[in-house]
Amino acid sequence: MYLLKISLRNLKRNKLRSLISVLAIAAVVTIVIFSRSLMMGFTDSIFNFYIDNQTGHVSLADSGYRLREALMPLDYSVNGFEGEGLSAMVSGIKDIEKVEHVLPRLNFGAISSVEGRMVRMAGVGVDVKAEESYGALTSDIIRGRMPDEGSEILVGSGLLEKLNADVGSRVTMMISDLYRSLRGRTFEITGVRESGVAHLDDNYFYLPLESAQEILFMYDEASELLIYGGDRNQGEFIAGEVNALVQKYSAEERYSVLLWREADPTIELIEATSGTMNIVYVFFILLGTVVLATTMTMIVRERTHEIGMMAALGLTKMQIMKVFTLEGAFKGIAGSLMGVIGGGLITLHYSVYGIHVEALIDVVQETEILMDPVMYTPYSFENLAVSFIISVIIVTLVCLYPAWQAARLEPVDALHE
Repeated sequence: MYLLKISLRNLKRNKLRSLISVLAIAAVVTIVIFSRSLMMGFTDSIFNFYIDNQTGHVSLADSGYRLREALMPLDYSVNGFEGEGLSAMVSGIKDIEKVEHVLPRLNFGAISSVEGRMVRMAGVGVDVKAEESYGALTSDIIRGRMPDEGSEILVGSGLLEKLNADVGSRVTMMISDLYRSLRGRTFEITGVRESGVAHLDDNYFYLPLESAQEILFMYDEASELLIYGGDRNQGEFIAGEVNALVQKYSAEERYSVLLWREADPTIELIEATSGTMNIVYVFFILLGTVVLATTMTMIVRERTHEIGMMAALGLTKMQIMKVFTLEGAFKGIAGSLMGVIGGGLITLHYSVYGIHVEALIDVVQETEILMDPVMYTPYSFENLAVSFIISVIIVTLVCLYPAWQAARLEPVDALHE
């Protein structure tokens, strides 16, 4: 307690210098907390967008389809574990524990002629009731409604402009079916989807699954199944259960089951990058402690005579080292606490109101990365606690060197100084 009192008293000896050190640490911790939250919000936005639109928490498709997915082939379909049909397969998967939604998707290409130019697009046959139950697709509808009849479609906002059409317009398309024969079909546009991502809004339209199956001669079949649990953390359990079901019917050579993080190389890259960011945060805090380290070194030099007096009065080298370490630690704790408050308030604000990243989307779309146009920074106690603890530990460690310098001074030389 005596050493503690000395350290606290020393903090008041040069209030301005102590304040500068505390504020420097507070600024760094604030930035680190916001940066960690921003990175988590960025990755969550991308992961959730991929999960909602492309991968599910778990996806099931024919192994051949996986290799040619960009071409949207119709030769490799999902039609049951033993050819019993898609409906029975979906029912079996829904019986798995923690599975809440199963969304069949039938993907195919189409073209349309508009004012003498060809418009290429991608069609997706969807189970309308299942999609409405999950809600990700329906939540993006800005006008009109989901299609519920065979001749109705929902189109992306960008594709609507390409087709020079509007809600209620009729559009004729040419579609290549399972037997590679071109079929013409006229659809009525019943709704417009706007996801905020040009890749989806400019190219995709959606129609009832039964209608797509009839057009393509793929009755009770789909290209893939997107399987969802309560959240993405349940994905590994669900993937294991689905794989067990596939193996039960000896269909593991035909069907490929992928966890959401395995379904796209972009997700794997972003996940690996976000993991290495913790090293960057630690390095950033180290840069911020330069001010404190410099201040502590100055203090040791200024108090050389005083250090000699403490040693002459009987304080051991370890006790002298403790005095200076505690002084630096108090500054670190105060600065980290202020940083937690500042960073927490900023993070809380953007967790409610979000950050509009339309400009960033324009850049990342060139790399075909999908993300929501509004990004929310997650407000979590874990982020605040981890940032605070890391900061206090690093600041205390940084203070050890100046404290060691003080402790190694010989009493006689220090008193002569």
